[in-house]
Amino acid sequence: MQARIRNRGFAAANAAAIPSSGRSPEAIWHCAYDTQTYVDPTTTTLDFFTTVNNDKTLSNMEAAGQFPSPQVFQLYNITCDVWTALGVSTDTAAAGNANDAFLLLFTGRPSWLFTLQNKNYGRYPLSTLHASGGPEGFVSSTVATSSQQFGRNMPHGGWSYNGCITIPAQTSFQFNIIWAAAQNLTANWLIRIGLFGQLDRAVK
Repeated sequence: MQARIRNRGFAAANAAAIPSSGRSPEAIWHCAYDTQTYVDPTTTTLDFFTTVNNDKTLSNMEAAGQFPSPQVFQLYNITCDVWTALGVSTDTAAAGNANDAFLLLFTGRPSWLFTLQNKNYGRYPLSTLHASGGPEGFVSSTVATSSQQFGRNMPHGGWSYNGCITIPAQTSFQFNIIWAAAQNLTANWLIRIGLFGQLDRAVK
């Protein structure tokens, strides 16, 4: 759908681009994300958004478990990405990446819990969260008795709060995944939780 363009005039355009106050708010679409490692075969709980990670390819949180002042976040969607560094080769055709993903999302009966201050949302099955994206398709190749597999979470469906939850500035929150039992995987996996929504912040 094509946006309708209208003439605002230079004064109105400059006022929108350069607010009179440095603390005037701007609203942007934002993804707050954090990544944790599922350690094979010992992990039963992972806690997200509780610490600041200096590696911004894994997490973009500015403060531990909160948005700094004067930021306010309106939560719309939650995503869950699961992956391992490389496709796993194994001498058992049933094992590998695809099987690991199934163990993480279903066999281990994982559930997720979002907590804002002392108020809980959940617990709900982890399979209700969809992936944020990724390569489309599934690849599995077999040479003799060795199997090479690639697997991930599905990129559709998922969970939406549709803006019903607002996280005020400097207000503690966290996200937890709980498995009924540790799963025996072929490798350690990375799990990334993304919180998508509207971020209101000061214009600097």
